[in-house]
Amino acid sequence: MITSHRFLPLLITALLLLCGTSYADQVTTVRDTAYSIVDLCQKALGTAEQIKLAENDLVIATEEKRRALSVLMPRATAFGSYITYKDPDTKNPDQTSRGVRLNQSFTLNGKELIALRITKDGIDQSQWILEAVKNNYIFEVGSTYFKILRSQRSLEIAQADVKRLEKHRNAVNERLKVGDVTKTALYRAEAELSRARTELVRSKNDLSLVRASLQNLVTIEDDFMLREGGADHFTPFVYSFKELKQDALEKRAEILAARKALEIAKKTVKYQKSAYWPTLDLEGGYSHARSEFDEPISDTSTTEDTSIGASLTFTLFDGGLRDADIRQARADEQKALHTLESEKKKTLLQAKQAWLYYETSISVQSTLKDELKSARENFNAVTMQFTYGMADSVDMMDANTLLVTAQRQLSDADYGHSLAILAIMVARGDIVSVLTQHP
Repeated sequence: MITSHRFLPLLITALLLLCGTSYADQVTTVRDTAYSIVDLCQKALGTAEQIKLAENDLVIATEEKRRALSVLMPRATAFGSYITYKDPDTKNPDQTSRGVRLNQSFTLNGKELIALRITKDGIDQSQWILEAVKNNYIFEVGSTYFKILRSQRSLEIAQADVKRLEKHRNAVNERLKVGDVTKTALYRAEAELSRARTELVRSKNDLSLVRASLQNLVTIEDDFMLREGGADHFTPFVYSFKELKQDALEKRAEILAARKALEIAKKTVKYQKSAYWPTLDLEGGYSHARSEFDEPISDTSTTEDTSIGASLTFTLFDGGLRDADIRQARADEQKALHTLESEKKKTLLQAKQAWLYYETSISVQSTLKDELKSARENFNAVTMQFTYGMADSVDMMDANTLLVTAQRQLSDADYGHSLAILAIMVARGDIVSVLTQHP
């Protein structure tokens, strides 16, 4: 005869074999809708509207270079005309003409070349701006990813808290029936259970809200799941803060974009000064004309001609327009210089905050792990004492509150540690390259 404890594994095995296909389909479905932080970041790069806008700005900058390059090319135009009269004569013959003209205009100091170099710098600036947008967006996606994990952990803590308090309420109710405790203890247990259930509802709503925030950032399904892991992307951070500052100043996209903006502003001053230089216009052309005469002279006259010309134009007076343009360009240069210095200070401050936050999070995690261990042992001890009548309901509530507080503090510390790591990636300018590549 097969005993029950031996029969149970056999029954489970048989069910798995019978439902193997269905189970495999379920696993596949879960895997299809489960995203790691790398999956989310890669998906965000391809669907985020903010990134698309920055990419369009880069396209516009590229086309601006094409426009500046076209100015350096001669302009070719073709023309043609045909005139016919009802009664043509020697004074009004039928006429046909056609020809080609080439025009080229440039400033003697190379203004057009300066404009071309400005557009090239504009492309570089747009690329760095695009990189900065990606960095900030990926940071937001990564932060929301870890916020969801924290919210899930908070929900688990709240659910466990409700189960413990329900068990305690039941135990108090049983002891009340035999007269070991008063109704006050039961009221206290009911009140704590009600508070825990409220916290459970709040945790569920917080999780729903942060999941909606992630869907707003990344186009994913409503029933998506998250895969934890990716620790390989977060190690190591063994270099010093001095090296972090150096990386931030050399690789941060915002600083590189600001430097390009300063270069553009300096070249714009030279461009505006070009208004004081004369402009040379060159023109060459070919024309072919044909005249047809009717009675009393039936004849045809053909004329071909080529021409070349040059003109030099110099503005003598413009009412102060050129001076105003130059002063405006110099003001923009100073503005770009101040923007660069401000961006450097901002970046260094962010790097300092990220580094200190990272170091603090490590210390806090270690401390809170010890506190959680102590709180769990204290709760187990008080539970045992309450079972044997050596502790009252107040002691149980205090021990439970201490345990829940320690669990939530450690969960927040884990989230803060992950956020600090992301902040360091942003500070050193490589968060996109790290979080969009599989290990």
